[in-house]
Amino acid sequence: MFFGDSLTDAGTYGGLRFTTNPGMTWAQHVAERLGQSTEPNEHTASYNDVYQGKPGLPGPGGLNYAEGGARSNLPYSTVSQNPEGTPISTAVQLQHFVDQHGTFSPDQLVTLYIGTNDVAYNYDLTKDPALAQALRDNKTPSPEVMASERARVQKAAEDEARTASAILAKGAQHLVVFELADLAVLPWFESDASRKYVSELTDVYNTSLVGALPKDPKVQVLDTGAFIDDVLTNGAKYGFTHGANEDACLKPAQDYCAADAWKSPDADRTYVFAAAEHLTTHANELLADYVMKQVGEHQGK
Repeated sequence: MFFGDSLTDAGTYGGLRFTTNPGMTWAQHVAERLGQSTEPNEHTASYNDVYQGKPGLPGPGGLNYAEGGARSNLPYSTVSQNPEGTPISTAVQLQHFVDQHGTFSPDQLVTLYIGTNDVAYNYDLTKDPALAQALRDNKTPSPEVMASERARVQKAAEDEARTASAILAKGAQHLVVFELADLAVLPWFESDASRKYVSELTDVYNTSLVGALPKDPKVQVLDTGAFIDDVLTNGAKYGFTHGANEDACLKPAQDYCAADAWKSPDADRTYVFAAAEHLTTHANELLADYVMKQVGEHQGK
């Protein structure tokens, strides 16, 4: 059972995944290993229908509710605030699950991985053009701007914690909540100013999230940063020859790329990152390994 954004999305938008296509996301690998469907819950006919306030279409009905671009509790759009418009937030994703299934089964593993789009929202040139361009020009935001950004991100993290509480209230017995890895290592952030900005906001998000999460043994907090740090520090061990801030896709700031748009024929396995702020096929496989290992250790306690 998966709630989240593009890092978890199983192909909601016409089957594309936010990685080195046709590779699968970590969640699909986990689902496969647990003998579950690897399909998304709803779909759109085209990627052009996303961010327009248009609701998704029913089916295929998988238990992966994650949608690329999702935020914790707000739409990701400049043209519509329709909460049902794709991408739906994790709060709305949970409501869709409840409408369809009512409650969680005691044996269901539930994951919640959200926050990247909340942290980086105003780095999007379509959201706050002045701030986004200034960061790209390596200009440090004013203290007043950063105070506002910290408050915005803190609210998003607290909203995620409320969704976690709501998941428990619907019967979940094992909820895995992902912390964010430091977004400063992602290819999307090219200037020192942008990396410092997003690193600070990542820390605000994680601190606020962990502080607001219910203190319940049914909640497992996953240290995603430890996974990314290990992969970047020990890249050769995993077969990587490219690390932080390097993108497997030929063109910058893409959301995904197919094999004809990779930097090399083996880029899906030699790069850690792809499509600005996502993981390659190989990195997704390794994240699935990490998740399964951490979940197994938690269940063995």
